[in-house]
Amino acid sequence: MLGFPGEFARRFPAGGPLANPISTTLGPLASPCRPSRANSLPVPPSPSHPLVPRTDPAPDLPLSGRPPGPGSSDAGDPALSPPPRARGQRRILHLDVDAFLASVEQAVHPELKGKPLVIGGLPGERNLVMSSSYEARAFGVRPGMPLAEAARRCPRAIFRRGDSQAANRLRERTAHLLGRYSPLVEVASIDDFFVDLTACARLFPRAFDAAVNLRAEIRREVDLPVTIGIGTNRMLARLAGKLAKPGGVAEIFPGAEQAFLAPLPVDSLPGVGHSIGADLERFGIRTVADLRQVSREVLFASFGSLGLVLWERARGQDDEPVVPTYAQRADGSFVMRIPAALRRDSTFEPEEGRREHIEAMLAYIVERAAHRLRSLGATARSLEVRVRYVDTRPVPERRPDDAAGASASLGKRATLGEPTDATDALLTAARALFAALPHRRALVKQVGITLHGLTARTGRQGRLFSDPAKDAASGASHADRQRALDSALDRLRAKYGFGGLLRGASLPLAADHAKTRDGFVLRTPSLNQ
Repeated sequence: MLGFPGEFARRFPAGGPLANPISTTLGPLASPCRPSRANSLPVPPSPSHPLVPRTDPAPDLPLSGRPPGPGSSDAGDPALSPPPRARGQRRILHLDVDAFLASVEQAVHPELKGKPLVIGGLPGERNLVMSSSYEARAFGVRPGMPLAEAARRCPRAIFRRGDSQAANRLRERTAHLLGRYSPLVEVASIDDFFVDLTACARLFPRAFDAAVNLRAEIRREVDLPVTIGIGTNRMLARLAGKLAKPGGVAEIFPGAEQAFLAPLPVDSLPGVGHSIGADLERFGIRTVADLRQVSREVLFASFGSLGLVLWERARGQDDEPVVPTYAQRADGSFVMRIPAALRRDSTFEPEEGRREHIEAMLAYIVERAAHRLRSLGATARSLEVRVRYVDTRPVPERRPDDAAGASASLGKRATLGEPTDATDALLTAARALFAALPHRRALVKQVGITLHGLTARTGRQGRLFSDPAKDAASGASHADRQRALDSALDRLRAKYGFGGLLRGASLPLAADHAKTRDGFVLRTPSLNQ
């Protein structure tokens, strides 16, 4: 069922594998007479694939946690909905927040709703569009476009830098709301989530009805528009969501996976990029149905292990589980599970050549990463430092894969002496790695770090002997003093915000960066955390 302003059904031929393999609900910006142009999964125009409008108006959505009642048009049309699923039948939901950073800005500032909005900076800055509302996209404004070009295409657009702290806040609220439906909720990226409803068949017999309720709850409580796709695995749920963008719900019925995939372009499958897509095109493989005709042996000989993955995906197979990001405590509160790695980056705008400012930014993102590490109750085993320079070579001398500046990126990784969450230890290691990187006579565009090998913090091993040179004055070891300092800073920041107290190593940033209660306002809003 497609819900805009009424509902629609996309039907396969009556003689096909299933009479109704897909049910969808279009979002509020889709056209009632044709699929939304934002859909990235085109269905070939054919009399056998019509959009059939329903005559009944869209009713109020049912309340959370209860199956829709008999009077709800979302709940009980046998021509458009599958029968209640059997226990153990896998149902995965993929939720994608539409135009995330722009939607966050509109949620925080309701006066911006319905207006063309561009997130990324001001028109005169040499930055790129990070997000744009659908009102701005109607003028051709897209993420990744230079801000100056966005201003030219949409002179009436409102330009904002974005609010990363609000984005993090609303993302966490959305994840916790999803936890009401299932304990298996995975935050896959900054703006999309996976929910596994497999074990909730008795509570939610129809996953589609649960998704419609969930979409209404998120809009009501978090004020964010979401698109939801439903399938028997992660890949199919993500593909179904692309069909319903923006703001809709789409479900691929169990047993109809291959019928759904067959007419899609082969590059719709995850893993088929420009290179592999070009190779398949040379052999006349343009759709998933074409790819399905190729044997596993041929795909393995052509693409290695990825060929075996493509063979499975062409048949709608994906066994990757939904790994929960949050765990619920006995008191009902949520705690984030420890991720495999923790990454922080910051981009300089304009590019930076002063070494003291580059080191200050490195110190700042290390301090933020260490603070986050302690909040997770984790320690890191190794540290990686990255620097991206402006590529000053003439364009003819660059390789094709250097278009994004890959050749100007340098990185170095080292294993720490022992797992740690101490800011001082991480900063010392980061400075050593930065000093060991080859230096170029070029401006720095970006600096970043990644903490690897994250594990839960355990008991601390004490030291039998202290360092007399460092510890004579206080009687405590240097590590103990740094641990006490981190603990005091964490308590103060919980009360006054991260920007309320900063180490001296990051103070040079104050000359070029505005500072709020949440800390310095970095160039990349989504990474200012």
